[in-house]
Amino acid sequence: MIARLLACLLAVAAAPALARTPPPPQALQEADFATFLSWFEGRFDNDAQVLFADEFGVPEDSRHERIHSIFRPVDLPALGDHVFYVEQYSNADPSRIYRQRIYVFEPVFDTGEIRLDILAPREPEALVGAYQDPSRLNGLTREDLIAYPQCAVYWTRRENQFVGETRRGQCRVESRRSGRTLLIEDDLLLTEDMIWIQDRAQTEDGDYVYGNRAGIAHQLRRARPFQCWVAILNGARHGDSGEGAAPSDWDFRRGVFIHDQGGRAQITTDEDQARTVELRLRDVRWPGDSRRPSLTLYVHEAGSDRAVSYAWTEGGAERVGINLRWMQASCTHTPGVWGAE
Repeated sequence: MIARLLACLLAVAAAPALARTPPPPQALQEADFATFLSWFEGRFDNDAQVLFADEFGVPEDSRHERIHSIFRPVDLPALGDHVFYVEQYSNADPSRIYRQRIYVFEPVFDTGEIRLDILAPREPEALVGAYQDPSRLNGLTREDLIAYPQCAVYWTRRENQFVGETRRGQCRVESRRSGRTLLIEDDLLLTEDMIWIQDRAQTEDGDYVYGNRAGIAHQLRRARPFQCWVAILNGARHGDSGEGAAPSDWDFRRGVFIHDQGGRAQITTDEDQARTVELRLRDVRWPGDSRRPSLTLYVHEAGSDRAVSYAWTEGGAERVGINLRWMQASCTHTPGVWGAE
């Protein structure tokens, strides 16, 4: 799958301009636009790309950092009919936000494209976490945002995917940090369960600013939201049997959020000597061999990258659970939940 998508992305970059091809009928464009919006909504993470870098033999200087992208549709009629709040962070750490944006989409029927206008909040700190509570965006106007019309992304449908790109040489932005003018280019590919993001920037003198040096896109898979209940036996450690424990001996939590692309959830007990147990959930599609996809739930004790135990079921499953005697957990796919990792 990865090789096929990469070949397609490279072919798209070399393809002639779509202006030579008449746009499809408006009714078909409207149907494609609705499909695009439904595919774009959600969370995406490149945990698998980072996880299998060793197996693929990716050179150290060409490897990707892990990024997590949240695209939530929001009701902001002052900005447009199809508006998304965007929050992106790195290294599975929601506090390491590197981009917050407002995206406004509209179909361009004359050319058969979908235009994405990108707006940056002037006070991004005030909007952190707005994907969980969109009411925090109420009253937002264009005066509160910085527009980059020259950096619009134009999407077109190519069979079972949408390809997006900036107009070459047009996206020029003055860096807030250095004051230098940056030349920015984006190439994107969206399918029903993946988004590839290849963004890069250089100065007018050609100096590298950001982007994968090997020209390989961040390959993000759709992250399904899950909610878990978790029970931890007070005072117990891994390997304890839990025999004779009463219901009151358990620290029980409901509604613990996690996602299935390497998502993590930490539970800290209310004991006098508090302990932290971490769950990690990964829907693994093994590359290049006959191993079957699996949805795997890992249990970690605080401070250890090595799981003390794990349980698995079929890839794409709706539910997975584990019982270690001293702790138990069950996680269920819960569409429409926008909890924080």
